[in-house]
Amino acid sequence: QEEGPINELFVRLNRSKALTGAEVRNAMAGPAPEVIREIAKHELFRVNIAFTVKRGQDLNAAAKILMFMHQNKLTETKKRNLDAFVRDMAKKKSDRLELAGRQVLDVLNDMSEIFLPKDRLLASGGVFPIYFWFVRNTSEANFIRLREFLVRFEKARKENRKLINANPQDQRIDGELLQYDKFNRSTNDQQSHEGRYKILKKRFALD
Repeated sequence: QEEGPINELFVRLNRSKALTGAEVRNAMAGPAPEVIREIAKHELFRVNIAFTVKRGQDLNAAAKILMFMHQNKLTETKKRNLDAFVRDMAKKKSDRLELAGRQVLDVLNDMSEIFLPKDRLLASGGVFPIYFWFVRNTSEANFIRLREFLVRFEKARKENRKLINANPQDQRIDGELLQYDKFNRSTNDQQSHEGRYKILKKRFALD
C-alpha cells in the first residue's frame, strides 16, 4: 500500500473536510486503488473531459469503468457497489484486475481519438461511463461517425425537451428520448446504465 493516498486522507481528516467516496477508496487496501489511479492518470482525464476532478471525480469515473470491464457488464455504480468492488479485489488474485485495467486504458486511447479537448459531450461524470461502454462496444470502423452521432443525439434530446415544455401533448415528442432523460436522472442505477446504452446502440445502428 502506498503512503501517499493514506497521508492525503489524514491531511483531509485533520482539516475536518468531509471525504468523498473516491477519496476514501483511494486509501483502501488491495490492488484496486492503484489500478484506478493509473486509469485516472490517462490523458483523457486531463485533455478531453469537461467535468471537474477537484474532489476525485476522475477516480470515481475510473472505478466505475474498471468495474464494468472487470465484470464484463453494466452494473450498479453507487458508492456501496464501488466500495465493495475495491474490498473484494483485495481478497483475490490481481491478474484479472490488471488485465481489466489494461483493457480500460485501450478504450480510453480510442476515446482520446474520438472526443475533442474539453469536449462538451464529456461535461458530465454521470454520462461518462455510458460513453465509455458505447465506445468499447463499437467497431473501430465506426469511430469516425460516433462523435457526430452523439452531437445529433444530444441536440435531438434538447429539441425534444423544448417540445415537451411547450406542449406535453405534442405528437412530435419522441418517447424514446423521453425515456433516456428519465434514465439520466439516476446515473448510477444498473437499469439506467443498461437503458441508456440500449437506446444509444439502437439509434446509432439506425443513424
